[in-house]
Amino acid sequence: MNGLTLFQAVLTVVGVFCLAYYCSRLLGKQWGKASVSKNMQVVEHIQVGQNQKLLLLQVGGQYYLLGVSQAGIQLLTRLEGEFSAPEAVLPGPEQPPFQELLKKYLTPRQKKGGEGDE
Repeated sequence: MNGLTLFQAVLTVVGVFCLAYYCSRLLGKQWGKASVSKNMQVVEHIQVGQNQKLLLLQVGGQYYLLGVSQAGIQLLTRLEGEFSAPEAVLPGPEQPPFQELLKKYLTPRQKKGGEGDE
């Protein structure tokens, strides 16, 4: 009888994982559709505080700077000019590869001469 309850527990856990996966995919599709807009786009955003952001928003051909916080959303100013989304920054040749950094910090430190375990 213990084997049957263990089987039921495993089956329940698998069922919960399947339902969670299905629901997250369904909600992701709905939220993805809601965030796509033809006339409005967030060009850039930056975190300026714990719960505070600045957004550069393009609406049609106009650009607006918005402040977002727990208190709400405020229009800070309308901007003139053309803005583009920042390009992805790729690591340059001056940065060592991750594997070298990992080896550097994971290798055991050797004791200097004269220091002993006495």
